[in-house]
Amino acid sequence: MSYLTRPFLGFIFALEPVWLPLFVVDVIALVVMIFAERFNPRTLIFWISLVVIVPFAGILLYLAFGSNLYTRWRLSGRKRSEDERFLEGEGDVPPEGDAVRAGCLEGLGADVYTSDNDVRFYWDRSEMTPDMVSDIRAAGESVCLMARRMPKDSAGVHEALIDAASRGVSVRVMTSATGFGRTRDAGRLKRAGVSFHSFHNPLYSMFSIRPANRNLRAMTVIDGRIAYQGRGATVRVEGPAAERLERRFRADWFHATGEDLGTRVSPPERVDGGCGVQVVSDGPDTGDAYPMLSCYADLISRSDRTLYMAFPYLLPNDDIYSTVKMAVVSGVDVRILLPRRGKHWYQSWNSLAASNPLMMVGAKVYFVDRMLGKCVIISDGRMCCVGSGDLSSRPLAQDLNAGCLVYSEEVASEAEAAFMRELENGVECLPEEYQRRSFADVLKIGVARLLMFFN
Repeated sequence: MSYLTRPFLGFIFALEPVWLPLFVVDVIALVVMIFAERFNPRTLIFWISLVVIVPFAGILLYLAFGSNLYTRWRLSGRKRSEDERFLEGEGDVPPEGDAVRAGCLEGLGADVYTSDNDVRFYWDRSEMTPDMVSDIRAAGESVCLMARRMPKDSAGVHEALIDAASRGVSVRVMTSATGFGRTRDAGRLKRAGVSFHSFHNPLYSMFSIRPANRNLRAMTVIDGRIAYQGRGATVRVEGPAAERLERRFRADWFHATGEDLGTRVSPPERVDGGCGVQVVSDGPDTGDAYPMLSCYADLISRSDRTLYMAFPYLLPNDDIYSTVKMAVVSGVDVRILLPRRGKHWYQSWNSLAASNPLMMVGAKVYFVDRMLGKCVIISDGRMCCVGSGDLSSRPLAQDLNAGCLVYSEEVASEAEAAFMRELENGVECLPEEYQRRSFADVLKIGVARLLMFFN
């Protein structure tokens, strides 16, 4: 008997008293995975193998990180049906050249197309915050703010919210749950009369360790007529699209609190000479059509001249890879802007590895030495999408995101100019440089791939 055989047999005999219960639990878990879960084939094989090889530990890991049963019951089922009442309504008629795009996105779960919106683009939060503070201080009826968490540099926003509440304005703030759903200055906001709530209930927040079902939607809506949408890069929307964003907030607020705010009876105000905007929400509460991922793919595939993208993280699926590659080889000037350092160390290494196949076919990838929490796609200087969805298939499918697809050459040109200014601070990464990476870099990329699930 070798020194390897003895400990293995000892392990088997130690499990003998609980072997039958473990076997029964394993079989139940396998039946649930095969018949109740909706895994893709590769994911299904991974979890089945893990449960079979490491019975008890594999089941615990599956429950903590793999199971989608709660998501399907709470978000894909119950919340999705509740949202329909808030998001129903007739849209405007898009221009002839955009009718197919707008109709297809609406069919996949995006909101209706609205016209006559005044839209202003901001590349940095520092540019946007003074205007948002001014609009909040001028609020006469309601302020609705939704974000993953209240940012650290928003003291002016906090003061404006407190001031609005003291004037009798109905102020509601919702953040994605972290820990017990606490956020910066939550107690102070509540004492001032602000209604604060986390998207997930405290019990779920306390026991959930899986990095999914996060509410990443970032928006502020004032009086149902002005809205700020986006994370990092932001658009200020005045017109019917602002009221559509308020509907999105009210649907999510009802899910979190049970308070039914209904929808506005009066028609939304319009801005003469404004542009078209379509709100695109994504996540488990929009079903399996993935509207935002489809929106990204549509913008990429229909670009004829230029395609500029800025994201904090890059990990597209095979379909997006193919779409970007087709755009490059068809002659489109594709440029991707990424941060050299992400929120987590492994994000930038994953972005580097993911960008290499695109660089190999001619896409230009730039890295900047600062945090870049922006999710922006600009197509042909004619339209742009600004929101919260990374170009990464897992967060788009498992987290709740929202964005504004703006049908305007003027706004797209502003976004394009801001993108090119930021590009001057970046350094282009070349394929040959990637091929010359050191062994240490290869090791970091390998470890980063293992950790990409925790992004």
